[in-house]
Amino acid sequence: MTVKTLSGYRKNAQGIWVQRSSHGQHNVFDEHAHDFIELVYVVQGEGLHLIDRFPYEVRAGDMYSIHPGERHAIEHLNGSGIEIINVLFVPQSLAGCLPGDDEMSGTLAFITPFMDGSGRLPRKMTLSAEQSSAIVGILEDMIAETKDEDSGSPLLIRFKLMELLVLLSRFYEKRETTKQVSYACGGHEILTRRVRVFLEDHFHQKLTLAYLAQVFNLSERHLGRVFKQETGRSVNEMLQHIRIERAKQMLHETNRSMEVVAESVGFANASFFSRLFSRIVGATPGEYRKMAKNRRIS
Repeated sequence: MTVKTLSGYRKNAQGIWVQRSSHGQHNVFDEHAHDFIELVYVVQGEGLHLIDRFPYEVRAGDMYSIHPGERHAIEHLNGSGIEIINVLFVPQSLAGCLPGDDEMSGTLAFITPFMDGSGRLPRKMTLSAEQSSAIVGILEDMIAETKDEDSGSPLLIRFKLMELLVLLSRFYEKRETTKQVSYACGGHEILTRRVRVFLEDHFHQKLTLAYLAQVFNLSERHLGRVFKQETGRSVNEMLQHIRIERAKQMLHETNRSMEVVAESVGFANASFFSRLFSRIVGATPGEYRKMAKNRRIS
């Protein structure tokens, strides 16, 4: 098994390296370990992430933490492979950036481990489309700085890493708070939260109201009525909203064709996807991609 070191990368800024890569049958993600911390953000694709031989399902929007010495590999990739962004760093790279006690309010899940010496970050998070957009923006800034090597780039990369860890901590805290609040919610609100989480996790699959009613052991009529009452949207409208948000994310982050984007977010018909996207977003998928590209350049 290969053991990678941060010094093995051709360049890194004060112990930090960020890269985007794709893996499939011609570029296999073989099992390996390393002497640094690795954050893995999944841009696109599905598979199985084995961390110390324990399996985790992989899909777009997932963020994983790999600690030094842990073995990991990605297997059972779908036909289009998987695209990821890796952040590699050593704890020493955060020296001088960590907050003081007077700057801390509560526990920051991705910061506190470096302050108390445990160094153990949360294993996995699944980010919403909005959260993913914020995270990817930071990651793209870090990648640009590693390429440009302008004056002050190493410093900016360190600050961007701290921004990334703080934002991940915030998202993680919101996720935990949502879990706690759900226990105090009424039955209909709990059901609605569970259905929405299910839609976020399985948006790429063929989902119908009949199937969801079977999953949650309810009648279609009751499930549809409760969900509409709590969210103001039908189940199908919510599913379409989630799929379009994921499609916007893919159009912004990848160069995949419209057909592949449509299929990846759960639309069997690319023409229907394009019409629905235009109606909801106010621009065609192609126009949206051009606008997103222009924003990145500016």
